[in-house]
Amino acid sequence: MVFLIYNPAAGGGRAGKIWDRVEDLLKKHGIDHKVAFTKRPGHAMEISKKAFKEGYRRIAAFGGDGTVNEVVNGIFLNGYDLREVVFGWIPFGSGKDWARTIGVPLEIEEAIKTLKDGKEFVQDLGVGEYEKASGEIEKRAFVNVAGLFFDGFVTYRTNLLKRKNRVSYFSRIFSSIIEYDPPTARIQIDEKVWEKRVFSMNVGICKYNGGGMNQLPHAVPDDGLLAVTVINDIGKLRILANLHRVFNGKLLEHPGVEGYQAKKVVVEFQRDEPVEFDGESFWAKKIFFSIIPGVIRVLVKK
Repeated sequence: MVFLIYNPAAGGGRAGKIWDRVEDLLKKHGIDHKVAFTKRPGHAMEISKKAFKEGYRRIAAFGGDGTVNEVVNGIFLNGYDLREVVFGWIPFGSGKDWARTIGVPLEIEEAIKTLKDGKEFVQDLGVGEYEKASGEIEKRAFVNVAGLFFDGFVTYRTNLLKRKNRVSYFSRIFSSIIEYDPPTARIQIDEKVWEKRVFSMNVGICKYNGGGMNQLPHAVPDDGLLAVTVINDIGKLRILANLHRVFNGKLLEHPGVEGYQAKKVVVEFQRDEPVEFDGESFWAKKIFFSIIPGVIRVLVKK
């Protein structure tokens, strides 16, 4: 039995209009399932927690990266053992970034078939403990990528606009680059420490974010290490001139970009700044990143 957590708001609300087709495909491929529909942001966390407590151990999500993030966190943040769950995903919407690295099909019917005949892939989990200027401390896990500095800024703006109309991360990049003023921050990657202005930074388990941008080409999802990319404050004209590198896998070849693999990453801003975990936005003054190796079991294409 697959417990499917379905986000009807995914894809600008298009997901809600195709449920009948999805249900027909689930029946066509003989997938015994129970479905619950999300009604608001954060609801998938509540549903996955309840599903786990009720004994479901095959839990799938229909929606974007943010939906998957909520489903995983609903189990992780409540202290349950993630290794007991086999996750499935039917990607839908503008992101689908986690799927690109691990091998979940991007097409709906192929992804549904994977729920029945896919193979298990076991990957690491990223964890961010973040402190706000008020002193409040919170925790959030991510299965794909966490973004800071510009990446956090443009994701926050995109998420605000998504509430009003359908808008993609990529459509906001150019105007956001012009407006963004990179802050100074203290950064620690394992034992190396800097204090400097940074344009953008990603910490991740997998390679892609922002709707297909390869910002962590050196990421290996099951190596027990966090991949880190730091784009230094090299000037907006140079950023724009080299934007193609985030798509062709050559980002780390630019002299203004640094790549690392680490067990521990700490970023401390001078004030609360927007950050994102798998496309979900938060505000933080200080973040401590760590990794839990080999705890996410997910169905991927054979």
